[in-house]
Amino acid sequence: MAETPTKRDGRKENASATQAALQNAALRWFSAQGFEKAPVGSICADAGVTVGALYHHYGDKKGLFAAVVEQVDAGLVQQALAARQAVIASGGSAWDAFLASIATVLQAGTNAPLRRLMLVDAPAVLGAQVWGEIRQRQGLGAMRGSIAAIQAHGIFQGHDAERLARIVLGALYGGMDSLPDDEAGVQDALADTRQCLVAMLDGLRNKDTL
Repeated sequence: MAETPTKRDGRKENASATQAALQNAALRWFSAQGFEKAPVGSICADAGVTVGALYHHYGDKKGLFAAVVEQVDAGLVQQALAARQAVIASGGSAWDAFLASIATVLQAGTNAPLRRLMLVDAPAVLGAQVWGEIRQRQGLGAMRGSIAAIQAHGIFQGHDAERLARIVLGALYGGMDSLPDDEAGVQDALADTRQCLVAMLDGLRNKDTL
């Protein structure tokens, strides 16, 4: 018997397309202008939708900003996981895979507009509670999983996984925040920051796994 074709929900597809267009346009404007200076009208015009569509899907500009921040943080998590999996697939150690994921996120911090969006505007605009909830779902949640994974290999034993995840993520964000806006000096700063982070992590690593 022939299978019944799956019925497509046009309304859901249209809603998803509208949200994607708004978030992509908003990311461009928030990155270029910052939250306060990014005009709602320009974001909507760039997305090809009405201002009413923005308020329908997100409530207000702040709601759209929260969605953009979560989208960016989720993207960073995916990049870090891909870097980790690539090392494992090539026969690398769990430790090398962990360091590769750290280096990937740190590298993303060389993008000054993205860095301002995530480290300056996000906590200021969204407040500690909402920003903290996004971190729990994305960056902190992923870091917690990474810590648990390498603890299973005997690394970072004896340390509380939740506490260590917060410490490492805080150091990573701090490292990103230390990078200069000056493109001429950012690569040297990146190399130095990476070296500092690796030295700190090596200090936490169990001696019997070295």
